[in-house]
Amino acid sequence: MSRGLPVILKLQDRRCVIVGGGSVALRRAASLLECGARVKVIAPNIDPAIEAMATCGGVECVRRHFERGDIAGAVLVIAATDDQQVNELVAQEAAEWGALLNRADDPAQGDVSIPAHAHHGPVTIAVHTDGISAAAAAAIRRQLSDALDQDWPALLSVAGQFRAAVQQRFNDPAQRQSRLRQLTDDSAMAILKQQGEAALHTYLQRILDD
Repeated sequence: MSRGLPVILKLQDRRCVIVGGGSVALRRAASLLECGARVKVIAPNIDPAIEAMATCGGVECVRRHFERGDIAGAVLVIAATDDQQVNELVAQEAAEWGALLNRADDPAQGDVSIPAHAHHGPVTIAVHTDGISAAAAAAIRRQLSDALDQDWPALLSVAGQFRAAVQQRFNDPAQRQSRLRQLTDDSAMAILKQQGEAALHTYLQRILDD
């Protein structure tokens, strides 16, 4: 069986269009706003919670049926209506414009499936079940989130402050990779757990300076 490739889409300031205004559209709009996307929602009836997002400037709401041309310039299109025929029209136009398509009623027919996911600082946990069960994906995501050592987000947040400096300072690839691994290795984690973030900063600075 052919499998999809898990990816992270960078959507900051990118145009995304959601056709549909119900609960699925609400979840998708919230996720896209988290990514910094410019979101447009098109539907005759739009959930009040989506309209509340619009009042904060994060979402553009268009109260009407989908029309040709609505997808122009979008990098990602989400077909989230309860009308299969409308979703088909959205899919066809997305293909014409070369936009990635997520189709809520039939994920297998789209280009992109959006997994159940949770952000823990710089850590993203995502679970996909090949479209078999969204409920199962959400349950597994919760299990993984609950099991995550909460020091990982803190360690990675501090290490992220040193990563660019290490890459710039060490020209030798092997030496550079060795130092990058040290930023988040067992020793770094032990120092964070036992001595706190200030001690971790000192330790990582030493890795950079040695």
